[in-house]
Amino acid sequence: MLVLDMVNIYSPTGSEGELVDFLVNWANKNGFKAYKDEVGNFIAEKGEQSEKNKKEILMVGHVDTVAGNIPVKVKDGKLYGRGSVDAKAPLACFLEAASKFDNDNCRLVVVGAIDEEGESKGARNILGKYSPDYIIVGEPSGWSNMNIGYKGSINLFYNAKQDKEHSSRSSMNCNERAVMFFNELRAYFEDFNQEKNLFNQLGIKLISINSNDDGFNESVEMKINIRIPVGFDIEQLKNFVEQKKDDAAVDYSRFEKPVKAGKDNKLVSGFIKAIREAGGEPKFKLRTGTSDMNILQDYDVPIVTYGPGDASLEHTPDECLDLEEYDKSVRIMSSVLQQLM
Repeated sequence: MLVLDMVNIYSPTGSEGELVDFLVNWANKNGFKAYKDEVGNFIAEKGEQSEKNKKEILMVGHVDTVAGNIPVKVKDGKLYGRGSVDAKAPLACFLEAASKFDNDNCRLVVVGAIDEEGESKGARNILGKYSPDYIIVGEPSGWSNMNIGYKGSINLFYNAKQDKEHSSRSSMNCNERAVMFFNELRAYFEDFNQEKNLFNQLGIKLISINSNDDGFNESVEMKINIRIPVGFDIEQLKNFVEQKKDDAAVDYSRFEKPVKAGKDNKLVSGFIKAIREAGGEPKFKLRTGTSDMNILQDYDVPIVTYGPGDASLEHTPDECLDLEEYDKSVRIMSSVLQQLM
């Protein structure tokens, strides 16, 4: 079973090479032209790129996982192991469906991107390299659902330093000023979020805080992750931060744009039909996290995220995949490919 073989190869971010090599070998034996690209992505292709009349379907999963090696086992119809949900099952689903597909009018490209749980170096590397008519991103949606939206994300790095003072002084020390800044930021978010649903709210998470005192100076560093809804002006946030940071230094990571894909296209219609034929009632889901869909939206073509698995199990020690659901997803994916011709 392909998905079991993949889950058996532990591949946390930065250590994807063994799994990529395995997949290249598997794909070359199953009807693809497969190789590892210059950044380490797994690429499997069907159909020549030079044939201008072909439709192109780009299917992008990821090969890396978060850390934490969970013992792999199959029990009561479920596959346990790191990556069984996020997101080796969706990628295996793509490969199994595409391996059975043969149509001269279509070119298929399946990508197992590296570094999705990091800086998405793999997804960024494929931007502009293909000419897709449709994009399917591999993430757990549940077999009868499609993910069509993800929030944007940006990290804020706060660094403050000041001369050490006696603890009896009434003035705020460095740590207190950092806490006040974070609380003011949270209050700003809470005010913005009033009467908005979760997908349209700003999100905030204190990822880390570290303080230091060398006897002469005290300092504090914070990393704050901020989730951005569709339509929010990021400059509005930066202006607020500038007003409240006092003399602290503030820097930002790359901003991942939020995405909300359209429903009125052949790709979505294909999934709706396939899911209903399998006995399901299709639903559209909006996620509060991010995925490579945020990056690949720049292709500006119909795009959805699909894959077997319960998203609530992502990154948890209980990560497991229902194998019956996996089989349904492969059948649905095969049906969608047929309909896109």
